[in-house]
Amino acid sequence: MAFYWYQSDPQLYQAEVAAMQKFFPSFQINQLQDGSGRLYWRGKVQPTGEGGMVWDLMLIYKNSHPHAGQNEYGGSVQILPVSPRLKDIAQKTMPLMEQTYGSYENAAAHGFGLGLPHIYRDNFGRNEEYFICTADPKYFKSGQTHSTSAASALSWACKWIMLCEMWLNGEISDDVALEGNY
Repeated sequence: MAFYWYQSDPQLYQAEVAAMQKFFPSFQINQLQDGSGRLYWRGKVQPTGEGGMVWDLMLIYKNSHPHAGQNEYGGSVQILPVSPRLKDIAQKTMPLMEQTYGSYENAAAHGFGLGLPHIYRDNFGRNEEYFICTADPKYFKSGQTHSTSAASALSWACKWIMLCEMWLNGEISDDVALEGNY
């Protein structure tokens, strides 16, 4: 029996590759060199177009792909911005959130506990990193007809990046950024 999802379900692997090649052809697939056997895609996007930031992203499959645990944010594909790092952006925005809401506790109560909306922390290698949340576990369903794919996770990440940049530039309010009323 194959240990990794891409060995035990080669059709799913081929579907993942086909979708990424169709929608995000500049992304390349590799395997993490940490012994985990996990696959990842890496490439750059500039969702807001010319003048917007260029984001270098890693889309990292969990070994449980295509299934995500009931309490796992991000689904079975994690989106890690390599550049710019969310941790750096969050550290810059948290003092603004504290100032806006009066304290860290008030900012956290409004959903800005990490300084940015819709992100989560997780370990990656020896470091704690901040990931883009592309799937809330209470809304995510996996099964024969529903699953996370790298292409769909990246599409949601591009939408998040656009909103994040608009929020950072003051073009949309905290409520829109936080609630995703778009």
